[in-house]
Amino acid sequence: MFPSFGRREVPPERKTGNAPGNSLVLINENPPWWNAVVTAPSASADVEAAVEAHRRIAGLAQTNALGLDRAGSMAQAGIWVGGGAPVFSKELFHRRTLLQQAFQRALDEIAELIARRGGTPPPRIQVVTAPRTTMSAGPSGFRGMDVGQMESLVRELDRIGPPLLEAGSQMQNMCSRLCVAPGAGHTIGEVGTWSERQARDLRRRLEVIKRTPPITESGVPFTGPFPSPGTVSSGIAAYEFFGAFDTTPNKARSLLGRAATGDTKALEELQRLQGEGKDPDLARRVNAWWRGLDPAARSGLTGEAPGLVGSLNGVPSATRDTLNRAFLTTEEKRLKERLAELDREVLGLTVMGGFGLDVKRAAVQSMKDRTSAMLKASEQVRAALAEGGKNGRPPALLLLFDANAPHGRAVVSYGDPDRAHHITAYVPGLTTQVENSREDFQRSLFTWDQANGADPFKETASIAWLGYDAPQVDLGLAVPGHTVATSGAAEKGAKELLSFIDGVHATHDHEVPTHLTVVGHSYGSLTTGKAAAQRPFGTFADDLVFVGSPGVGVEQAVNLGVSPEHVWVGANDWDPVSWAGWFTTDPSRSAFGATRFRTGGGGHSDYWVNGKDSLRNIGRIVAGKSDEVTGDTMILAGKP
Repeated sequence: MFPSFGRREVPPERKTGNAPGNSLVLINENPPWWNAVVTAPSASADVEAAVEAHRRIAGLAQTNALGLDRAGSMAQAGIWVGGGAPVFSKELFHRRTLLQQAFQRALDEIAELIARRGGTPPPRIQVVTAPRTTMSAGPSGFRGMDVGQMESLVRELDRIGPPLLEAGSQMQNMCSRLCVAPGAGHTIGEVGTWSERQARDLRRRLEVIKRTPPITESGVPFTGPFPSPGTVSSGIAAYEFFGAFDTTPNKARSLLGRAATGDTKALEELQRLQGEGKDPDLARRVNAWWRGLDPAARSGLTGEAPGLVGSLNGVPSATRDTLNRAFLTTEEKRLKERLAELDREVLGLTVMGGFGLDVKRAAVQSMKDRTSAMLKASEQVRAALAEGGKNGRPPALLLLFDANAPHGRAVVSYGDPDRAHHITAYVPGLTTQVENSREDFQRSLFTWDQANGADPFKETASIAWLGYDAPQVDLGLAVPGHTVATSGAAEKGAKELLSFIDGVHATHDHEVPTHLTVVGHSYGSLTTGKAAAQRPFGTFADDLVFVGSPGVGVEQAVNLGVSPEHVWVGANDWDPVSWAGWFTTDPSRSAFGATRFRTGGGGHSDYWVNGKDSLRNIGRIVAGKSDEVTGDTMILAGKP
């Protein structure tokens, strides 16, 4: 911490006769290093001018040299820990040092000038002082920021700015007349300018921060007595506060700054970072960045690259829907035009004939088939969106559309996840393709129906997350990372799922209580399990549901980041996949530690059949009605 000097008002100057022609000027009685006596011979006007300048600068130093100490004490008090806090503290200490060194240099050089001109030099005044500890944030279990105390820090930086500017101006004038300490006054003024600039910037950013829900470093609401409400995570602090001191290894702040200018390469790089799923705070940074943009910057971005902006986890869901629908329309137009071109090209090559042309025609036909599949994917998404708002269901929101992915990618939410109390994300498995996704979207609709029926007085959002490249029954079966026989595709998909769920947390209205359930089917249960196991306890989901699962990538339910009683497993009696246990322990076995719920029987694709126990129980879990879930007490063959 900084030394406490117990600053007092400067006492009136007292002149004490000591010898003919001499006078003593007592600078101050506290703190000790101000106890200096300046002897000013009256014989020389130049010496008298230097003595007067020394006296006045000593007074300025007494008032201002410790100007940043209080701000430093606040920084040391744990109001901001983690993120860019250590770097800011270092910068603040550096400015404090510059400030004191400038006063010290001016006083020392004037004292030397007095001696050179034949006067008696005053005793040296020690201005530069070392704090008791280094101004840096040490290790702490809490990594975040106390917004109320940060506001006090802002006021302190704002308070010290004008006096330093005035002191710098006065000192520069006095030093210039005496031809000593060139630039010392400017240095003091620059410290004042820095303080004012930080105060302005922080005040603006605090307005954004205060609209951010209180969260822990890992991204969940605070529950303990400390940190208390009014604190935000270091991830937000790292971006929103002292952005120039971005300490994140992926330099998200820099990318977001470039993205704000319409740099599409930066947006593409942000997409790549999302795909890595390593930074649990990236979506919150994106959310804070987006809310901090002025309308002109937002308009420019959305006009330049609606699909890229619409794919960013952390951008509000309603905004993503608007952008992605516009992108969908543009893509449909482009694909139709491209398909017409390829049709003409295939026709021309067919008419001309010939072996060489036949080879080329086959290549063009392949491109045509691929374009047709992409167009069909867009049509499937369009049809899924049209189901929203019917039969009492909420409007649909398009949170992602990418026809260029190997099998397409799309995320459709029935209900607004930013405002819903109950949120569920469905993760499908083997053979998932957007062009053949009607059944996947219907499963999310049926889930919404059941959850809404279980709790009709609270809003529900049911999301179909077709956001990864699921394994296919094709030549990819023999390709590592694509085959259903290995966990490679699930590991890649888990990163995408992590980033998406981070975005759901980041954009949700913190005034609305939320309950999040992730449902994984078949290979999608492995993808879900891989994702859940990578986040700290309680930061991924409130409940996990696995149906028709070949294994979820962990040996026991306790390893999935939620309490075992909130890990649910459904296994149909005629579903051989749920018996396989290909990927670690079979989750439907008692040894796994999950809760088995009744499904009503059937095959691998029968968990969402209307009227069956499995769908009713999934809806109850999504609605937080775990006490109404019917358990599976049946002992399946070979499954204790």
